[in-house]
Amino acid sequence: MNDVLILAGARTPFAAWSFGATGRGTPGGAFKELDPQDLAAAALKGALSAASLAPRDVNFIAFGNMYQVGPYGCYGARYVGHRAGCPPETAGVAVGLACGTGLLALTTAAGAVARGEARIAAAAGADAPSRLRRDIFVPSFTDISCGKHIAKTAEERAGEAGLSRAAMDAWALRSHAKARAAARLRAAEIVPVAGLSDDDAILEAPEAARFETAKLLFSDGTTTMTHANVHGIVDGGAALILASPKAAKGRALGRLVSSALVGVPPERMAYAAVPAVRQALEQARWRASEVDVWEINETYAAQVLLDTAELGLDAERVNPNGGAIALGHPFGATGVRLVHTLLLELRRRSRRRGVAAISVGGGLGIAVCVESL
Repeated sequence: MNDVLILAGARTPFAAWSFGATGRGTPGGAFKELDPQDLAAAALKGALSAASLAPRDVNFIAFGNMYQVGPYGCYGARYVGHRAGCPPETAGVAVGLACGTGLLALTTAAGAVARGEARIAAAAGADAPSRLRRDIFVPSFTDISCGKHIAKTAEERAGEAGLSRAAMDAWALRSHAKARAAARLRAAEIVPVAGLSDDDAILEAPEAARFETAKLLFSDGTTTMTHANVHGIVDGGAALILASPKAAKGRALGRLVSSALVGVPPERMAYAAVPAVRQALEQARWRASEVDVWEINETYAAQVLLDTAELGLDAERVNPNGGAIALGHPFGATGVRLVHTLLLELRRRSRRRGVAAISVGGGLGIAVCVESL
């Protein structure tokens, strides 16, 4: 992928869905009138502006949306292009990989550039849970192969490792605190939408006591997973602009070095990011110790803590500006957001190497290695 450069990116704010981000009673629904194509198009316009490009410059759009339902679902990429002002000649494909959809959109767009099918491509992703019927949305997190909710597989893995609820709560507290401290940095990613200019699920004043009294995620007597130490459910979109070196004309945030998509047994699905990272590192010929910044999706505090330990990472290099526990996890947009955040943080630190990874429902893991330029 040395011939694929990432020029710029942008995202919408992430807005707590209509039922509140994490069951804390926080009001939500700021984007309840917007569909995924609206959100992705807003992000794509912002990314094009950041890259000093016009909509007509884009040859190809890969659009990721977890559910692809409703009147626009199967033609999602085309509608994103139309709403962003791209001409009819701009090709587009819709991709899906549950929580890993955004990273799949990135690698799909990168493939079009690498094969010479596009000089300039966009990777966009969005999800709008507020627009989904709950009988579609809620059951989708239980895998029919093993009959388990993905969160339950994380909890079982935590139990095997002896990971306590206190450790999970501490990580969740850290996520909110770091996100609060990074407001100025986050502003460089975000384009305002519908009167909202920042993520609205971040706790104003996170306190340990608030996590200790949080509602349990399951009703089977467990004492580890709660609505406060898992990701927030939000509506949002994100986009990245990719180009060949010739089309980039010397402008780029970074380059895509390698990617990996792997499978594990469904009952171990919360572990899947680990083998994906290892494969991506092997392809890049990097060691984990050589990576400067990590963005590991905070699907659950348990999962990111165990991934960090399993890979032998310095926790200070993992999600340094907070993660999905604070910001929220708009499924199709998350992978795109992770890579953009990663490249901006590498540039800010004057560092080079970064990895983004996501554990995906069904027993899949996806990871990418990027290098700042």
